[in-house]
Amino acid sequence: MTPLESKAALSIVADDAADTIEWTLRRTSGSFENRRLQLLESGESIIGYYSQGSAALAVDFYEEKRANARATGRFAAEPVILDRVVKIRRGIAWASEPLSIDDDAAALSRLAEIVKSEVVRPYRSTILEARRRDPESAGWMRLASASSCGFCKMLAAKGAVYKKATATFAAHDSCKCTAVPMFNGEQLGPEASAIQYIASGRRRTAKENQAVREWVAAEYPEELDRRHVKTSSL
Repeated sequence: MTPLESKAALSIVADDAADTIEWTLRRTSGSFENRRLQLLESGESIIGYYSQGSAALAVDFYEEKRANARATGRFAAEPVILDRVVKIRRGIAWASEPLSIDDDAAALSRLAEIVKSEVVRPYRSTILEARRRDPESAGWMRLASASSCGFCKMLAAKGAVYKKATATFAAHDSCKCTAVPMFNGEQLGPEASAIQYIASGRRRTAKENQAVREWVAAEYPEELDRRHVKTSSL
C-alpha cells in the first residue's frame, strides 16, 4: 500500500463515518433537546467504531512500509486511540445547535466536520506513536494534497521530514493530511525547517503565529483566504 493509497483508504473510512452520522441525524425525532441527546448517545459510538478502523489502517500501513524499507529488527505497531470523550461530546453538542432552529443542513455540515476530524486522528496518532517507539524510524513526512490549504502545504513543503521525536502533527478542522513514516536507509527529504517545526507545534506564541502567517503569505499568497493558523496538534 502506497502512502497515497493509504490516504485514499482513510478518506473512505472518514466518508463512511460522515454518511453514518447523516443517517443517524435524519432518524432523530422530537424536540431539539431530545434530538441532541440522541446524537450525543450515538455520535460517540459512531466515532469510536470508525476510529478503530482508522487506527488499524495506520498499523497496516506502518508495518507494510517498514517491511518495504527493509528496516532491521522486529517491531509491532499498535493502534492508538486517545480518550477524547469529553471533547467529542462538546463537539457534537456544538454541532447540534442549528437543530434548535430546525436547520438540519447546518447541523449535518457541523457533524460531518466533527466526525471526520475525530476519525482521522487515530490514524495520525498511531503513526506518530509508532515512530517514537521504533528504533529504526527516521521520522515522518506530512502528506498533503493539491487542494490543501496554504498552512498544510507549508508544513509538507519540500517533502520535509520531521525527525524530532517531540514533533507534533498540527491539524485544523477538516484537515485531510496524513503522516507517512520514514525509516533509516530510505532516501529522505530535507529535515523540517525551524518555521515548519514551529507551525507544527502544540502551542505557539502570538509572535510565532505571526511568523507562520507571514511565511504562508509569502509562499502561498493565493491561499490567504484559506489559511489555517489556529490548529490542534497530536
